[in-house]
Amino acid sequence: MSYVLNNQNKSEQTEPEKDTALQNQTVASLSWQAPEYVYTKKSPDWYWAVGIVTMGIFVVAIIFDNFLFGAFVLLGGFTIALYGARPPRIITFTLSIEGIRIENRVYPYESLRSFWIFYRPPEIKELSIESQKMIMPQIKIPLGDTNPAEVRAYLVQFMPERQQEESLIDTAVRFIGF
Repeated sequence: MSYVLNNQNKSEQTEPEKDTALQNQTVASLSWQAPEYVYTKKSPDWYWAVGIVTMGIFVVAIIFDNFLFGAFVLLGGFTIALYGARPPRIITFTLSIEGIRIENRVYPYESLRSFWIFYRPPEIKELSIESQKMIMPQIKIPLGDTNPAEVRAYLVQFMPERQQEESLIDTAVRFIGF
């Protein structure tokens, strides 16, 4: 985690002025790195389960003469297996005055509604951002080793903190080890 401080003009300040200036410093940005998602190693049984469920739904699609749906089911099962085997990338997250930066993409605070921090270590440590966009209503950001109190103290300056509930999809994905 790294911090960038806004320093007031330090040149030609007296000692008391320097002390006051140090107390008034504000954090201009808060940055950390974390895996893009919590990775759980998949056992061969996990892949067998994905394959069996995929083939079961495929057979039902064929019985109902829905070949297009059957093709989508096979493609989806293959994609889930590939995604399950892929280790997460390490992503840089930055909170700054301009907005929330995830790698090279910036989400300005004006396009965000609120935030909530889900913190139940060791399995859940993430920042949830509610967006105004219909296509991507929630942005989940893993906190990694970052102190959630510092993240909260920074974000509360720019947008409201509103309690959010974990979605059924998040719970299900965590349950199946994805």
